[in-house]
Amino acid sequence: MVVLLAASSALFFGALAVTIRFALARGIDAEAASLITTVIACVICAALALVTGDFSHVAWGDTWPFFVTGLFAPGISQILFTRAVGVIGPSRTAIIVGISPVLSAAIAVTVLGEPLHVALVLGTLLVVAGGTLLVRERGGPAALLSLGIVLGLSAAVLFSVRDNLVRWAARGTDVPGFVAATASLVSATFVIAIVVASRPDAVGRVRRAAGPFVPSGLVYGISYACLYSAFDRGRVTIVAPLVATESLFAVLISIVLLRKSERIGPRLLLAAALVVGGGALISSFR
Repeated sequence: MVVLLAASSALFFGALAVTIRFALARGIDAEAASLITTVIACVICAALALVTGDFSHVAWGDTWPFFVTGLFAPGISQILFTRAVGVIGPSRTAIIVGISPVLSAAIAVTVLGEPLHVALVLGTLLVVAGGTLLVRERGGPAALLSLGIVLGLSAAVLFSVRDNLVRWAARGTDVPGFVAATASLVSATFVIAIVVASRPDAVGRVRRAAGPFVPSGLVYGISYACLYSAFDRGRVTIVAPLVATESLFAVLISIVLLRKSERIGPRLLLAAALVVGGGALISSFR
């Protein structure tokens, strides 16, 4: 069950990047898109928690780390991720975000005092090599590529902080996975709504995003529910390597659906393989 949940989370997160690219083609701004995506995902996770009865036996005092985590991931990180997809496409964004296991491991070593393994060093080298291939990629405006990389890296940093906070919280609480995911998405919705409201014509922009981003919200909700449920049921060393394959799923889905616009070649495939392999190597020896 743990393997299935982790693999499903990776698959649907990879699909998320592609659905975002399709919807952004209609000229919808990233903030409104992120709000619709997060609201629908929150509803899905809450519905799952209700169906399973998880809300009835949860100690709400233990949920605060998940509410706090949601403020920046998926709160701010979802806006950054959506913007990155709009700038450089789903496959490249997913590969950049795939470096988060390296950042997560670095935080764990320096802050949580986890041991430094040879696998961490080797995995880091693989991820850096994959990232270097992506940065040195030719084709398209260099300024846009640089902007997309910065946005993707920023999202990756927030994802890595989220991972460590969730792992820390999971060690001392018995909050079910669906409830934890719902808590994070509730606070994320709050943050994104503030950002959307700070700009003109907030209601109109949200209405325009409502239809096109329903698919994104559905796959995002399933991905988040699977992710938190996997961490709730299994060890990080089992879950994290499987979730790291999200980059490869995004590239494969893009090959099928976005073959022309994504310009997917051998360099991009190799970059995805290096990042996924490095992330899996790091996570496997955490």
